[in-house]
Amino acid sequence: MEFIIRNVDFGVTEYEVTKQIAEVLHACPGPFVSDADAQQRLINFRVTLEKNECGGVRNKGFGSLQLPSKDVGLKFRRLVDGEDGVTIKVGKKRLKFIPTTKHIPNDMLVTLAKAPYVDPDIAQKRQEKVDALSSDFRIALLQIGTFYRPQGASPSDPRAFSVEWQSNLLDGLGWLNFEYEHKLIRAKVGDPARGELLYSLIVTFANINKMAVGYDFGNQYICFDLFTPPIVEREDFNRTLTGTYSDKKNYRERVGAIHPGHAQIAPYAHHIRIILSERGDLDKFQQFCKIAELRPPVSGVSIEANCQGFFTSKKLALVQRWLISLSSNWPIAFQIEALLRNGVANTKELEDLRPRIDELIRRHRPFAAAIMRYFVKKAAARPSGQTIHKCFELVVQEKLGNVRPEAPAGRFYCHRVTVTPTRLILEGPNILQSNRVIREYEGYEGNFIRVDFRDEDRLQYRWDREVDGASFVRHRVGGLLKDGFELAGKHFDFLAYSSSALREHAVWFVSSFQHDTKGLVTAHTIRSSLGDFSGCIHSPSKYAARMAQAFTATDPSVKIHRSQWSEMPDIVENGVMFSDGVGTVSDELGDLIWQTLCNARRDGGAHAVKPSAYQIRFLGFKGVVAIDKQLKGIQLCLRESMNKFKDHGEEYAMIEIARPVVKPNTPHLNRPLVTVLEDRGASKDTFMELQQKVVAEARTAHDSVDLFAALLECHGLSQSFRLASTLRRLNTLGLELSPTHLQQNIDTPFLAQLRACAINHVLRAVKHDARIPIPNSYMLMGVTDEGPAYEKKGHTNVFKLPPGKIYACVHKPGDNEPIWLHGPCMVSRSPVIHPGDVQQSYAIGKPPSDKLCLFGHLKNVVVFSSTGATCLPNSLGGGDLDGDLYEIIQHPPLILPDHYDPASYPSGKPFTIERPSTIDDVCNFVVEYINSDVVGLVSDKHITIADQASDGTFNEKCLKLAALHSQAVDYPKNGWKVNIEDIPRNLIPYKPDWHAAEVESPRPTDYYESDRALGHLYRNIKLDDIATYVPQQLKKPLSDVISVTLRPLVERQLKRRERPSTLEISMNSIYSAYMDELIYVATCHTLSRVPGARLLEEEVVVGTILAKCSQKGFKNNRTYAMRECISVLIRDIRNRMLPESMMNASLDEVRDGLENGWSAWALSQEKYKEGHENGKEGYGAQSFGLVALGIVLDCLEQLQELPSTSA
Repeated sequence: MEFIIRNVDFGVTEYEVTKQIAEVLHACPGPFVSDADAQQRLINFRVTLEKNECGGVRNKGFGSLQLPSKDVGLKFRRLVDGEDGVTIKVGKKRLKFIPTTKHIPNDMLVTLAKAPYVDPDIAQKRQEKVDALSSDFRIALLQIGTFYRPQGASPSDPRAFSVEWQSNLLDGLGWLNFEYEHKLIRAKVGDPARGELLYSLIVTFANINKMAVGYDFGNQYICFDLFTPPIVEREDFNRTLTGTYSDKKNYRERVGAIHPGHAQIAPYAHHIRIILSERGDLDKFQQFCKIAELRPPVSGVSIEANCQGFFTSKKLALVQRWLISLSSNWPIAFQIEALLRNGVANTKELEDLRPRIDELIRRHRPFAAAIMRYFVKKAAARPSGQTIHKCFELVVQEKLGNVRPEAPAGRFYCHRVTVTPTRLILEGPNILQSNRVIREYEGYEGNFIRVDFRDEDRLQYRWDREVDGASFVRHRVGGLLKDGFELAGKHFDFLAYSSSALREHAVWFVSSFQHDTKGLVTAHTIRSSLGDFSGCIHSPSKYAARMAQAFTATDPSVKIHRSQWSEMPDIVENGVMFSDGVGTVSDELGDLIWQTLCNARRDGGAHAVKPSAYQIRFLGFKGVVAIDKQLKGIQLCLRESMNKFKDHGEEYAMIEIARPVVKPNTPHLNRPLVTVLEDRGASKDTFMELQQKVVAEARTAHDSVDLFAALLECHGLSQSFRLASTLRRLNTLGLELSPTHLQQNIDTPFLAQLRACAINHVLRAVKHDARIPIPNSYMLMGVTDEGPAYEKKGHTNVFKLPPGKIYACVHKPGDNEPIWLHGPCMVSRSPVIHPGDVQQSYAIGKPPSDKLCLFGHLKNVVVFSSTGATCLPNSLGGGDLDGDLYEIIQHPPLILPDHYDPASYPSGKPFTIERPSTIDDVCNFVVEYINSDVVGLVSDKHITIADQASDGTFNEKCLKLAALHSQAVDYPKNGWKVNIEDIPRNLIPYKPDWHAAEVESPRPTDYYESDRALGHLYRNIKLDDIATYVPQQLKKPLSDVISVTLRPLVERQLKRRERPSTLEISMNSIYSAYMDELIYVATCHTLSRVPGARLLEEEVVVGTILAKCSQKGFKNNRTYAMRECISVLIRDIRNRMLPESMMNASLDEVRDGLENGWSAWALSQEKYKEGHENGKEGYGAQSFGLVALGIVLDCLEQLQELPSTSA
């Protein structure tokens, strides 16, 4: 409801009027707020005063008041009406309120209903800050360069600044200004009067590591030490304006440099020095920093500036010549290039290091690459007073002889390059799962490199509407894809990508090489060897997607002969395909595959259920194969729908395993699923109860070993260190967190930190993602009922699943008996976005035993019916059976009675061109994909608008977004992109409070309190800060309760040994190798941009990253990569201490392993005590102790010294 406000004092502001009206609307107790409602959301309203453009007075004496509803408006009218009404006086006048019949726009009503009331004092202070920071600083000189330590400088001396490029702006225009609303400082360069383009150098507040100010021969300077290069934009001041909305769209262009001279040094130098031209500006700048809440610049320290010319063409060419000379030692050349590219060393420092590096190669070639790999990270984190030369000497001295962990089968060490707008960031090599192509060229993996395309902060590109970033991506990314790039003396060409890598904006490049048997191998010859793509060659996206199959991360299994595989027709009925992407495999071949995988598994398959199905890649086929007991011998039966391209007629081919089904997974709620289920009728209380259950389980992890271990197991934490298993076995020996009088206390400060870290990980996911386990439910890979296919072959008395019914038998590792799901259920497939993406079904339980049932033996998969008029998987957001996972929900409160029709999006033909696609067409597609990758944006818009709209996901904008989401998901295959202009805008310019999830320091006024289930779930959890770690004081090694408990068992077994140990190892060497790799992995995978930052030891052990990140995908990928690297490290350490096969080892061989484990456990305590006494943190010693403890317990268990555990 709207009122006209009359009799307004000409001199008052909107803030003052708002404040007085709020005193009436928000009085507690009062007409609108009672004592009982004191915590309720304050009524929001909007005051607008008519401005007087003539100046002299602030308003024309009238304005308007908008209230969120008619009820509030009528109540307010009764309150203020007439002479006896409540007086609202502002300035010298009493306000008069006259109701109008004017209709308030719907978006404003939604804003008032949803958006938070902002205290006018806060709003006024914010505006005062913006106003106070509104003036500009005139720039006399803009300099870009790097900090360095002058020769002969003492460790306490400040660094100097080398000016590598500069622009004198006394004759042109240069302005520096603060943009408080956007949290950035912008330096503008250009002269619109002369028709010049205007360039902006943008430094976000978060990108500033340090600032320093001072005087250089009377010149006022500011030095910016930045974490990453600044953003560079360009705009044409003389562009034609139309007076329409389009004037504000794409008028600024993202570029890589201000000037060709800047472009040359930008890949190596990005720090900024600015000379201000007007007297007094330095004091003013410091005052502005205070107003903007920035850390004060360092003053009183003189930073010398000169031009060293570190990155001239001549000096860079000298480095390149050196790198080319190292062609036979390319991994070392890569690390030298990394020193330069990552801003760790300048050309002068490399020149000084060259004799030592050359000597290292000459004398210690086998270790040189590994030492240089560690050196790059160590040099980046070296103390400010330490020279790079000194750092190198220390690293060589410490690391000589250390060998990095060996890559197990199916993994390899991969070099990575991140391409940003201005530079290349080099990383690795780190562990990565291999693929068909990498295995085909075993021994030549160093010629393949993974390339990511990212913004300067290593997050995916995101553009504001006024910025044209697409043109820049076409130039920067497209140029590299088509032309390749030089790196460490080699030329690399674009090869291809995998589907999952493309989603991360990553691709494969290769450097041509001479193969012993295949001759010259190039990107072209590799692509040609993959198969016959003539069936899709006119569609660039489909052609690339088919090649991508060969680059899917897989594990090798069994090679079979052409006579052992065959193709069979799909199951089609009533024009509906029921077998899209699924075939069968004989029991005997399944056993061979499983045996091969078990040999490569650390546990030998002991903690898994033999799979009933495998997701595979095989020649041109992709999809799932399920065990078929009717098939005899070695047989692989593949469907036509699985065949994506023709092979070259190979006699033998490898079955590659993308995923074996070794256990049932637990489905979790998530934000989109909660939103849809709530709109479909699920109660908010149901979600709250499930949340309270998981929160209680997390918070009680401090109470007992069993509860802590259960938390780790439920959420897949600390799997590499096997912490849950270690704790459970210690528990059988009477060690407990809250012990009885018969038990002993196992707790330590480090164990308490691990619990706090695990609890934080779980609760953050619950709070920010609504990630809550769904009880009595499972997430299973989908397969089809083969019954109709066997009926067609002539079999009789075949049991077939009725239409709409499912079959599922789940068997968890360690359980004696499986569980057959029976009764009503809901079936869904992530991502859920349309109300019809969750469908009702019925699980049949045990199948009849008196009929031929083709699926009765299958475990841990969901079997869908292959008869009827509709295919259930296809009804779930267009799902199929080539590896999709389906949630089978049997939690009674989430089984919804009402049906909602699934979405129907007709599949269009792929985008095609009139000629065969070339690799340039594929490059163009990659560029357009990066520019048009809106899956995340569409998903986010969908749940945000669903939160804002009264009809939730049934809102027409949400239904449109569901269709756009389907199109965006299919874009990599069919080539039809979503036009960003088609994406609906939010209903209001505020976001729900749960959206503040992973944003650093969110502004409360940007969010409203959501009244949907997601809002209540979000507010129901308060995350506790993890307490500062206080190390434990060790009296002496092996005096702790664990050592005292285990020592008698260890000594008893070692006394029984019939011969001396045959394993000759240096435990100090193993510890040193562990520490090297642990610190390397922890440094590589941190999200912090601070030089030398690394993950906490407890983060590594638990397998999480605690830092916030605005892009969850990036954080999740880093977490996964860190876990992979740590898993390989621990496997390597265990292999060095234990016999080759624990299952087949003799008792004395196991005792050898026990002795090694006990020695490692003792050494870990010695190293921790030593580090603590020397004032160091003892980083790594306790996690090494966990690895050692696991080895000791494994050996004692094998020697039957431990009681059995319940789990």
